[in-house]
Amino acid sequence: MVPTEDLNIGEYRLLEVDNRVVLPIHTHIRFIVTSSDVLHSFAVPSLALKIDAIPGRLNAISTYIEREGVFYGQCSELCGVYHFGMPIVIEAVSIEKYLE
Repeated sequence: MVPTEDLNIGEYRLLEVDNRVVLPIHTHIRFIVTSSDVLHSFAVPSLALKIDAIPGRLNAISTYIEREGVFYGQCSELCGVYHFGMPIVIEAVSIEKYLE
């Protein structure tokens, strides 16, 4: 989460992150996830992504993003006290912008 005083107009206080995941559109993307502590779940509903992050195990999921935009998600597993503070932001950009 980004502190309230560091937000720009139009950003969501509980959903914005320090570093967005930037991905190119029209490209097959594969996520491989795990966890180092407890069970988590990487979820971005608007991209139909949801995968469990399990300690000691690698799980994979693929996606293909067709349009540019910013997509918000979060950990969807009750994983502890700071569960609410685990937002995910994926920014999908053109291949040209991604290569810059």
